[in-house]
Amino acid sequence: MDILHSRRRGYILLLVLSYFSVFGFASSMNISNDARGSKADDDDMPFIPEAGSTDYGTDTGKEYIVCSESNITAPWDIGCQKTSKDNDVKTSKDKDAKTSKDIITKINFADYGNPSGKCEHYRHGKCGSPYTMKVVRKNCLGRHKCVFVVTDEMFGRAYCPKDVKFFLQITCTRRA
Repeated sequence: MDILHSRRRGYILLLVLSYFSVFGFASSMNISNDARGSKADDDDMPFIPEAGSTDYGTDTGKEYIVCSESNITAPWDIGCQKTSKDNDVKTSKDKDAKTSKDIITKINFADYGNPSGKCEHYRHGKCGSPYTMKVVRKNCLGRHKCVFVVTDEMFGRAYCPKDVKFFLQITCTRRA
């Protein structure tokens, strides 16, 4: 009976030791890597927040240029919402912003990859998706606005090592 009791204590002790060794090992592991393998607490890796901006270029009266830059993975809304009088951007509170008849008539530039430059002076980078212009034309031409999700699923693989961005320059035509 004492042998059986000692054996049972031995198994319990072995179970407790293995439990603590597994959880002790797990607590000392560095699990700060994300899915891409980059370290979250690495000091030499800059944090790149998601951002988007819209600027306006040349305005000829009947047509105007809208430039947009984004790395936002949430749906990104781009469209013709500029007033004809004071060239201010309309907000969603304005009645005219919802009923604007301006339409996208030309795609001047579209690149998903690592483009550079400023509005009306964009340049293609060394990497990028070859399908960007086709996707943009299909989604934007003849419409008031278009919506993009800035991801490989939307435009195709960009083959860029880091910091993939989407730059777009469109021409909007005012409709009466």
